[in-house]
Amino acid sequence: MPLLRRLLLSAVVVVTASALCVCAALASARPLVTKSKHPRLAIVHRALAPVERLAPGDRAQRTLELRYRGRGRFGRVVLRVRGLNHSPLGSSMQLKIQRCSTAWKKLGTQAYKCRGTRWDVLGAVPLSRNHPFRLRHLSARAGRTDHLRITLALPLRSGNELQHRLAKIVYAFTGAAR
Repeated sequence: MPLLRRLLLSAVVVVTASALCVCAALASARPLVTKSKHPRLAIVHRALAPVERLAPGDRAQRTLELRYRGRGRFGRVVLRVRGLNHSPLGSSMQLKIQRCSTAWKKLGTQAYKCRGTRWDVLGAVPLSRNHPFRLRHLSARAGRTDHLRITLALPLRSGNELQHRLAKIVYAFTGAAR
């Protein structure tokens, strides 16, 4: 067999083997763009800074965006709050969540104002509850964004015995698809 023919045959074998390896790798790899059939939650926060020096009668506000991705709709969205089970702050702290049709605008250094329509997603509830809070008046549809304001308050009746107490609060949003 002439040398040129053997070289060409070897090149064809190498190219074919390489093509088979590439095809096998692409077939076993996940797609670059995932088309999910179920909705997903994405949380975007810009101002979930620590709350410090909260005295009885004070409140602190933070904003976040709850974005819905994928396809479909959520039947229910719940919030679980952890971190206050063994803290004296748990029985006194109040949590309230509101939704705005537009992004919340900051007023001064502490408060946020809604310039659109506002809904109460979760009324003022004590953080000592162990079971999840069901959130209402959310859009819960893929492609939408809910602009939320979280308000933590320490009621006036709490007294001064809670001064200089620390607690770490973990918020976990969970959505159940329809």
